Amino acid sequence: MSIQRVPVLIVGAGYAGLSAATLLAWRGVPSLLVERRASTSRLPKAHGLNRRSMELLRVVEGLEDALFAASRTGANESTLIVAETATSPPIETLVTKASLDSTQVSPSKICTAGQDRVEPVLLRFARQYGADVRFSTALERFSQRADGVQAILRDEASGQETTILADYMIAADGAGGAIRDAGGVKMEGPGVLSDTISVLFEADLEAVLPSDGFALYYLRNAAFNGAFATCDEPNHGQINIKYDSFRNQASDFDDERCKELVRQSLGVRDLAVNILDIRPWQMAALLADRMSFGRVFLAGDCAHIVPPVGGLGGQTAIQDAADLAWKLALVVKGQATPSLLDSYSVERRPVARIAIARAIANYVERMVPDRQDMRIRDDEYGLLETSMGYRYRSDAIIADDADDGAPVEDLLRPTGAPGTRLAHVWLRRGEETVSSHDLIGRDFTLFAGPQGSDWIEAARHVGIPSGAPLGVCRLGFDVDDPEGLFLPRLGVSPEGALLVRPDGFICWRSRGGSPDALATLEASFARAKGKNFAVGSTPVETTLAGASA
Repeated sequence: MSIQRVPVLIVGAGYAGLSAATLLAWRGVPSLLVERRASTSRLPKAHGLNRRSMELLRVVEGLEDALFAASRTGANESTLIVAETATSPPIETLVTKASLDSTQVSPSKICTAGQDRVEPVLLRFARQYGADVRFSTALERFSQRADGVQAILRDEASGQETTILADYMIAADGAGGAIRDAGGVKMEGPGVLSDTISVLFEADLEAVLPSDGFALYYLRNAAFNGAFATCDEPNHGQINIKYDSFRNQASDFDDERCKELVRQSLGVRDLAVNILDIRPWQMAALLADRMSFGRVFLAGDCAHIVPPVGGLGGQTAIQDAADLAWKLALVVKGQATPSLLDSYSVERRPVARIAIARAIANYVERMVPDRQDMRIRDDEYGLLETSMGYRYRSDAIIADDADDGAPVEDLLRPTGAPGTRLAHVWLRRGEETVSSHDLIGRDFTLFAGPQGSDWIEAARHVGIPSGAPLGVCRLGFDVDDPEGLFLPRLGVSPEGALLVRPDGFICWRSRGGSPDALATLEASFARAKGKNFAVGSTPVETTLAGASA
């Protein structure tokens, strides 16, 4: 049996796994990604990438353009409607193209590509930057040791086994979560909300629907409750229909019945329909009681199952991966302590919790308005705040007096408080207009006001001699702020500064100057990299006997 050593082993090639492989490889960290399936998803399943996901992916040169190129429709070209059928008058219009113009809050736009288009793009970029991705390869078993993870992989075609020694493992093996279960992680929450049949079909949609942009209809039909979405392939569509499992079995939904459901969904009785795929699944809402154990980190659906109403499930998976990628990269390179990784579950689990609550609220509001009892009001916030305005709190965030304890922030009224996402502001760099988010991505960045030269000098003493991952940006020198918005949105004076992590979250702020800028920045930077808080518990032996990912 051959033995291979890798810094990071990733199990599962969905949104979480492929995003992690891409972002790790872009940061120069080798990884091995294994997937039991023979290829990426051939079905659209999830539709669209929101602004926050695009912000995190656009740091990889060319990836943003490639994702937009994979979509049949342009950026922000989406319409969301509640109606009886796709051709009947709307009961309510939730989103139009005009309402998606949010240049005030983000430099990124919504990409409408389906999962069958997104995954191949991520795969291409992961491999381009050096990730080793193997399909038809299953995780047979693994054990955890104090110095890493030992995994046995099996090639599905030949049956040949390979031993992998990894410093860390990312479990992105989906809602079934065999790795999660082996680690004793429990799933909590409301559980199954509905049984659903998903039908992918082909029909002459151009003859019955507007052809421009992505369209999603939530259907309140007398015969059923469900949704219809257009796909990237012309004249392809997808319906998801809720059914009563006490009266029907999944096997009852044959081609003829599904053709009739498509016609009812579209409101066109004589439409010719070709059924491409019929797939039963359960809409559920569950959250892992922890998102890591030892050197294993859960990401995506194995950590949180988010109802697919509002598109937050796939986004949360991508954002898990982005959080893990920069932290693992620093730790693997020796630029941060392993204790930084303890912040992953602490920061990401609350984000998943409010995403689940928002998705359930969307489900009630859009599809079952008579089920108000399902809502989790204490964790419920607006869609924009939930998807982009969430706040992080952990030992790697140095809170200040502006922390009001709220889980989210109003993106139109940013505070610059530690734990919040860096406000998007259009700046000038020479003759070029750039977003504040174009100035971050790979390393930590110290932003200083025009009179904050002491902070810039301190950053050079901290970063340059040691090769620490720290860049600097001084307002009025490196960039200009023609509208004078940046400092007010950061909550700092011209003498102040703040430290922004590679993921765009603020981890420390000084509203003004300091009598000892060097000592203050050294301590804050060390804390942001995990050097001033306790290392997590020692990994325990964990096995996955006879299970595959």
